Amino acid sequence: MGLLSNPDVSKNDEGYKLLNSGNKVEGLKLIREAALNGQPNALSTLIWHLVIDDQIKSAIKDYEIAISKTVQWIASEKSRIDKLWFASARDKSMLIDHYQYQVANSKSNIALAYLALGKEDIATNLWNEAAESHGHIEARFYPIFHLCKSNPNASIGVLKNSFTKQELQSLIEDLVQASTLGNGWFSRWAKSGIEVLKKASQGKTSMLQDSKKVAAAGGAAAIVAKNLNKFAKDQIEESLDEGGEPFDWLQDLF
Repeated sequence: MGLLSNPDVSKNDEGYKLLNSGNKVEGLKLIREAALNGQPNALSTLIWHLVIDDQIKSAIKDYEIAISKTVQWIASEKSRIDKLWFASARDKSMLIDHYQYQVANSKSNIALAYLALGKEDIATNLWNEAAESHGHIEARFYPIFHLCKSNPNASIGVLKNSFTKQELQSLIEDLVQASTLGNGWFSRWAKSGIEVLKKASQGKTSMLQDSKKVAAAGGAAAIVAKNLNKFAKDQIEESLDEGGEPFDWLQDLF
């Protein structure tokens, strides 16, 4: 028996392989089975794909069934691997931390589903939990990305103070990919937010200066920065489609 010798881990890994090979139906079926047993990796993957596919209510239903099971699943795995004499304490600790991170990842992903249904308070609380437990980058970004539509000044200010340009570009790349996978709520949310940030960042010096006053908002700053990174992502694709260089408009932020 090894560190990863768990039937739910094996089921999730097989489902992931099928998913990447193009067999999405069978892949997600296996991943869902592992997720509903409490396997954290499977749950975060399942929720993400359900949100992307605009299966919002299904995402929430599966999350609410499985999230409490992740606690016992991780506890059982910790008890099992603690008995493995050949594995180092460091490797064991890293694996358990990885599982706990995937729980935070699941919370960040499902927060999008609650937001899609207009339950902003629940979404915000889940993002806060994910950000506080593991500094989850999407959980820090999404709330700010959402804020940018109503308050781009604050969003830009927090973005500059919470993320490097490289981090922002990476987050934008992820958002671009995700926003082009469908025409559901998530895709529309991503594209509209990106457009707002792009316009706000171009040629409005006074707004950028004013935003600095809003940037030092403690925990809120971390959340705001997260959403702005997602905004930048879709702009890569748009810039390339228009024959421009990726992130040209980001220069106005730095």
